[in-house]
Amino acid sequence: MADTTADEAFYAELAENHYSPLWQLMGGIGSEAKTNLVPHIWRYEQARALMMKAGDVVPLEHALRRVLGFRNPGSLPSQRTGATDSLWAALQLVLPGEVAPPHRHTPSALRFIVEGDGAYTTVNGQRVPMEVGDFLLTPSLHWHEHGHEGDGPMIWLDGLDSPLISRLNQYIIDEAGDPTEPDKAMPAAYLQGMLGKTYGEPHALTQPLVYKLADALEALEYLRDGEGDPYDDIIVEYKNPTTGGPVMTTISAYLQLVRPGVDTKSHRHTHSTVYHVVSGSGYSIVDGQKIEWTKGDTLAIPLWYEHSHHNNTSEDAILFSYTDRPAITALGLWRERGDA
Repeated sequence: MADTTADEAFYAELAENHYSPLWQLMGGIGSEAKTNLVPHIWRYEQARALMMKAGDVVPLEHALRRVLGFRNPGSLPSQRTGATDSLWAALQLVLPGEVAPPHRHTPSALRFIVEGDGAYTTVNGQRVPMEVGDFLLTPSLHWHEHGHEGDGPMIWLDGLDSPLISRLNQYIIDEAGDPTEPDKAMPAAYLQGMLGKTYGEPHALTQPLVYKLADALEALEYLRDGEGDPYDDIIVEYKNPTTGGPVMTTISAYLQLVRPGVDTKSHRHTHSTVYHVVSGSGYSIVDGQKIEWTKGDTLAIPLWYEHSHHNNTSEDAILFSYTDRPAITALGLWRERGDA
């Protein structure tokens, strides 16, 4: 029979000298990826109402950014997280006449414009107008500010890799103070990545800043009558034309059409996805749970949850999504399992 007193003394000695016995740490890891986070949907009707209350309660000069983050309900009390383990999702509100001052940070950020007209983002000195359906980028450590010169509220979806950057202890933010004077307006062909400077000093911009919804919809329409992806139906990926790869080093983004009457096959993968409903309605089956969605809603599906998408209406359903697949792939951890 083992000497319990001797065992206890041994483990106490290990702890006192800052050792961790691996044989006590391996239990419960298992053979598949897992997370304590859960699939969840945030309804735009509710989120918008709360955002408008924030507009009344929280002056922008106090908040700097009036952002309402979507916290996954599976998060542990002490866990700093977003919609998934590695992806932040939120709504941001800027009211007429407001300017969110410039800052920069190590997390990469994207904006998908949901509502409003007359606002702009200035990135590294280049002012980019914001229109509904636009997909804008603020890559890591790019200075950026937001302003609103129109009427009515301006609301957009924020997506960042900040939970991942926080886990790596690399989250850094610099505040610049007063709004900057924007540089001469850059032609749209530069901002959308179709042209680039080939001589002299490079521009501060190294990739596109904005992708127009009309362009992505045109691509989807071109593909409409072809064979759809078995898991996503008709889908296109936003690309960085300077590299041919994803829009940012840790984040990829997509626009997809789920055609009327389509039921996609189910699959699961080791990257997480955040979906935003651009138009239409339908539902997803996530690990056996039916989650209905409609315009403006945001759905988070953490890693390795089986899911499929369904459009049981007579109208198109358009979904914008972003994932951490580039980061997971770079780490050699990407896997997928789907229906045959």
